Amino acid sequence: MLSHRLYKIFPYVLIAPAMLLVLLVSLYPTLYSFYLAFHRNRRGVLEYVGTRNFEVIVNSDAFWNSLRLTAVFGIFFVGLVMLFGFLLALVFNRNLQGGGIYMTIIFIPWMLSEIVAGVMWRWMFLPQLGVLQNALSPLLGDITFLATGSGALGVVIGATLWRSLAFAMLLLLAGLQTVPKELSEAGMIDGANRWQVFWRITWPLMLPTTQITFVFLTIQAVNAVGMFLSITQGGPGTATDVLSLQMYREAIEFFNFGYGAALSVVMFVINAVLAFVYISTLRAQHAFD
Repeated sequence: MLSHRLYKIFPYVLIAPAMLLVLLVSLYPTLYSFYLAFHRNRRGVLEYVGTRNFEVIVNSDAFWNSLRLTAVFGIFFVGLVMLFGFLLALVFNRNLQGGGIYMTIIFIPWMLSEIVAGVMWRWMFLPQLGVLQNALSPLLGDITFLATGSGALGVVIGATLWRSLAFAMLLLLAGLQTVPKELSEAGMIDGANRWQVFWRITWPLMLPTTQITFVFLTIQAVNAVGMFLSITQGGPGTATDVLSLQMYREAIEFFNFGYGAALSVVMFVINAVLAFVYISTLRAQHAFD
C-alpha cells in the first residue's frame, strides 16, 4: 500500500524543483508587483496609499498617450508580422531549394537580443551616417526618421518586425505542415483553384495555429520595451513613449516603484484579457466543430 502511494507521488516529487523555480521567478514577482501597486516609496520606506496610484494613472494624459501608442504599435507590428510570416511560411512549405540556408538567414535576427538589435537599427538611422537613413531619406522627402514621431515609431516597428518574423514564420510553418496534402490534392481534383483550396481547406485547419501566433505577438507588442529603449528612448519627446517604456522609466529611472508597479498591473490585466479572449475563441471553435 505504501509503495503504491509513493509510486503515485513520485512524479510530483520529480517536477517539484522545476515548479518551485517557476513560482520563485514568476509568481512571486507578480504578487509582489500587486503589493507594491498599493504603496509608494517615501524616503526608502513603503507607505500604503490604497488605490491612489491607479487614480493617478486613470487621470494621467501621459498614460492615455502611452496606451494609444501601444495600440498603434501593436496593430502595425502584429499585422505586418502575421502577413509576412504567413507568406514566408507558404514559401518554405513548398520545399524551396536551398530553404535551409534561407531559413538560417531569417533566424539570425531572432538569435540577437532586443538591445543588440535595437542599437544596430539606431546606428542605421543615425543622421548623415546611417545606411538606411541615407538610402531612404531622399525617397521620402529628406526626413530624419528618428527626429520625427511617425518616423521613429516606424523605425521601431521595422526593427521589431525584422527580429520577430522568424518566430511567427516557424509557428505558422509548423501549422501548415500539419495540413494533410491529400485534402489539397482532392480539392484540386474536384476543380478548385489554389485560392479556393487555401481559403476552404488550408485556412480553416490553420486557424488554431494562427490564433496562437496572434496572441503571442499581441502580448509581445504590449510588453515590448527593449527596442524602444535602445532605439528611441521614448523620443522624440513622448512620440514613442509606449506603456511598457513608461513603466520601466517610473520604476527603474525615477524609483517610483509604486506607480511603476501599478502600471505593470494594468499591463498584466491587458495581457490577461487578451489570453481570456484567445481561450474563449478557441473553446468556442472546438465546441462548434
